[in-house]
Amino acid sequence: MTNKEKKKKLEKIVSIKKRILRESCNLKTNYKTTYKDIKKYFNIFNKALFKNELNPFNDVQIKRMNGCWGQCVEDYSIRKGTRFFCLEMQPTYENKKEFLTTLGHEMIHLWQQTIKKDTGNHNSLFYSFRPKFKKFGLSL
Repeated sequence: MTNKEKKKKLEKIVSIKKRILRESCNLKTNYKTTYKDIKKYFNIFNKALFKNELNPFNDVQIKRMNGCWGQCVEDYSIRKGTRFFCLEMQPTYENKKEFLTTLGHEMIHLWQQTIKKDTGNHNSLFYSFRPKFKKFGLSL
């Protein structure tokens, strides 16, 4: 990788980090989840964290859940012999940063299961994303 390419990549990371920090800086207000934002930030994270390797979730649901902030649910169609993935997100979060962290978290599970053919558990492969998240001001 040439210096010019390295500089361009670093500028891209800085640009995305600034955007995420700017849009999630108000930590006091509740954030209402929208399908539009899920799609928007899925594309941003896919480009920045996953090198555009991820296909979108087959289904997205915004619903109340007990005991979790979001889920990546894998389902099988025995008749068709296929599997599909559903993203489930809470209707509201304490703030936008919490929403972004949850979406990124569930995207890692999708990446583990579809790209790496892993279990999707919280294992070393999952936590290998901790430094990448930290670059963007997010936590796992």
